[in-house]
Amino acid sequence: MSIVPINEQRDSDFDPSLALDLWDPFADFPFPFPSSLSNVFREFNLGSSVNSRLDWRETRNAHILKAALPAFMNEDVLVELQDERVLQISTDSGSFMTKFKLPENAKIEQLKAFMSNGVLTVTVPKEEPSRPNIRAIEISGED
Repeated sequence: MSIVPINEQRDSDFDPSLALDLWDPFADFPFPFPSSLSNVFREFNLGSSVNSRLDWRETRNAHILKAALPAFMNEDVLVELQDERVLQISTDSGSFMTKFKLPENAKIEQLKAFMSNGVLTVTVPKEEPSRPNIRAIEISGED
């Protein structure tokens, strides 16, 4: 479920500068809420954040992460591998940042990133699963 504010303006009256105003869900309640509760959301600045879609997919050979960053060029995006196998994707402006812990079977030394048309694709090959060393054991005994 989502809460969507109702805007009484008509399309012809649309002012883009007002599009980033935050809706106060407590403003029209019949009983008063403490002002600190109704103003808590006003401290966030929506204009400085990026709404992005992230998809993580695992194939037989690799882990593939896709991030939609439509307003950014490849030189604006940073892909970093940090300690403890943590992959961080961020922008120079600081308006987007996410972190992922890479699985143990990821070949982190072969990590690759590619960006095209605002979609960042990070590919991390997987180690081939080790095959168990199975050998047949002869059974001895009397018949």
